Amino acid sequence: MEFALIGQMAEEEFLLRIVEQDTDHEVDRLQARVKLTRRETEVLLWLARGKSNRDIAQSLNVSDRTVNKHLEQIYPKLGVETRTSAVAIAIRALERA
Repeated sequence: MEFALIGQMAEEEFLLRIVEQDTDHEVDRLQARVKLTRRETEVLLWLARGKSNRDIAQSLNVSDRTVNKHLEQIYPKLGVETRTSAVAIAIRALERA
């Protein structure tokens, strides 16, 4: 479940939208397009959603270091060197799927 900020109504009042996401379906779609393990694909999907390494670690119940290790494996497999390039590949793959 994701929360999207719609706007601020008053000084301490915010309007949020709750967005239900089917993560398993998106992981399947992404994994069909990229040659990564299931866990690496999950990390890439969370990365594409704009999550920090710490957020990804919490979502997957792993350590921040484990997320870093997955990223070290993901970048060469995708033929990229940066987080931004990996996200671009994920977004393109999800748009095509």
